Amino acid sequence: MDGATLRRVLQLVREHTGISMNASKRTMLQARLRPRLRRLGLAGWSEYLQRLGADDAELQPFIDAVTTHQTAFFRTPRVWRYLREVLLPAWAARAPPRPLRVWSAAASTGEEACTMAICCEELRRAHADLDYEIVASDIGVAALAHARRGLYEGPGVAAFRDAEPELFERHNALRASDRFELAAPLRRRIEYRRHNLLDDGPWRDHFDLVLLRNVLIYFNADATRRIVQRSAAALREQGVLVIGEAESLSSMDVPLRFLQPQIYARGAA
Repeated sequence: MDGATLRRVLQLVREHTGISMNASKRTMLQARLRPRLRRLGLAGWSEYLQRLGADDAELQPFIDAVTTHQTAFFRTPRVWRYLREVLLPAWAARAPPRPLRVWSAAASTGEEACTMAICCEELRRAHADLDYEIVASDIGVAALAHARRGLYEGPGVAAFRDAEPELFERHNALRASDRFELAAPLRRRIEYRRHNLLDDGPWRDHFDLVLLRNVLIYFNADATRRIVQRSAAALREQGVLVIGEAESLSSMDVPLRFLQPQIYARGAA
């Protein structure tokens, strides 16, 4: 991939995903896109760029290839302790006559949405009337297809099993130690939707919790501000936004107040 080709690929990544990359990502982009060249029977990068410009059907596989899909069950335990010990019990204590509404934005392959469903279901053991709905969205169609299947294996499953053995066993429909499938009643609580975070969403003043974790680091300052503003608008008053470990909103003019690291609320205290 020569310099001109790389610049064009970086431009297309930014244009179609909003993600800002620089020339240091050349090796990664080549590794991720080379299978597309082989699958399409193309001889080189110039042919691929021509195909990408002429064939709208190739755009989604391109987006799927260049976006990072990294997630895990109970990722960042401190965040999940807050949700399990503070936010969810407080919601149950208020007992509002409607479902708790959660948005797992940039949900990738769905482990975060599964974890949220498990936490809500655990609370239902003490509050049987608790109702909840989860929307899991991502720009990647392949990642969403994986999430919809809801079948997991590999190191992530082993880490989940070792960290939360009781929850792993209780909510694993497979009754296996090396694979995990969220039980069907919980899967039905999750709606999967394709969504670009830079686009206006169909939700406004809707969610009680938005999980926007470990995704802002891929965008420039302007795109980050727009994404956070859209996410804040999707929250109900006093709704909570959770971001990633390496992210902060401290210098951003958005209608959110700091609660603790990674966790913000919409509206005044």
